[in-house]
Amino acid sequence: MMSEKDWKNRLKDAEIFFHLGGIEEYLPVLQFQRKINSDVEEDGSQAHIILCEHTETYTCGIHTEHIDSRIPNPVRIERGGSITYHGPGQIVAYYIMNMKKLGTNVLGIINLAHGIETAYMKTHGIRVESRLHRETGIWHNGWKVGSTGFSIKGSTTMHGTALNINTDLQKFSAINPCGMSPEIMTSLSEISGKKYDMEKEKALFMEIISENMGVESFHRGKLSEQLSGIAP
Repeated sequence: MMSEKDWKNRLKDAEIFFHLGGIEEYLPVLQFQRKINSDVEEDGSQAHIILCEHTETYTCGIHTEHIDSRIPNPVRIERGGSITYHGPGQIVAYYIMNMKKLGTNVLGIINLAHGIETAYMKTHGIRVESRLHRETGIWHNGWKVGSTGFSIKGSTTMHGTALNINTDLQKFSAINPCGMSPEIMTSLSEISGKKYDMEKEKALFMEIISENMGVESFHRGKLSEQLSGIAP
């Protein structure tokens, strides 16, 4: 796994953009990701990270074989994995980064994302582990607290991670998240017995992203403003 120093060296010539959002509709953010992906593919010196929550949405990755007819308006997308749930109380982080420019591969980006989640959970006194392959995500004592799914277009990544903070875990009961039993899912709130201010938690998460990537300066924008004009 690359260290903070390694990432700082790889990103020294890059322009870093953070897009911080509230509770956003899924489809406009997906379209925004795709636009940025095309831009970064053309100009590999940029790296973008989108951080937000979503309104209630079920998304289906490329390995989704069956969608229950009771699932409302499932969205088929190009990321890895199968079906999962997004909703309020969940920190979603999307990483749009040119791997060729950075001299890494998708595993390097996944390790970066998992390292950020691990450091975030550590600030709350929670130890987690990163798993790959069928169990790709962040786990705590055999319970899955964070899901991971990326896609690649050309040399540039898209999609990313979803970490359950105050997430309504009952929403997973209608699916087999990433092909697994819904009972495996947990959240920071369920582990700690506390509720969290999501705006404060997203701000903390962004600080940890900056630290783990070794980023000293970056462009920061409001996602809601950048989504204006993008049809849902």
